[in-house]
Amino acid sequence: MERELRDRLRAVVLGGAAPDPRTAGLVALVHGAKLHRLAFPDVPRKEVAPRLAEIAAGQWVAEDVRRAIHDMQAAMVVVMAATVVTVAS
Repeated sequence: MERELRDRLRAVVLGGAAPDPRTAGLVALVHGAKLHRLAFPDVPRKEVAPRLAEIAAGQWVAEDVRRAIHDMQAAMVVVMAATVVTVAS
């Protein structure tokens, strides 16, 4: 199953095949979460990023993933700041 998924992603991102809706959503997720290296470990990011962005454009999942990651990072900063203040007191 993983091999089939990776083959489909490679065909769409590297081979230029048209993505079906599920694959487009997955590509948007990979792009939004910046998992380029995980999905394509043997391909430089600069070679896959433009195609991922092209496919992800207009996919709701890409923006939602970015927003969720941003919100999580912001929450971690607040927790870390609170911890530093507490330890320093």
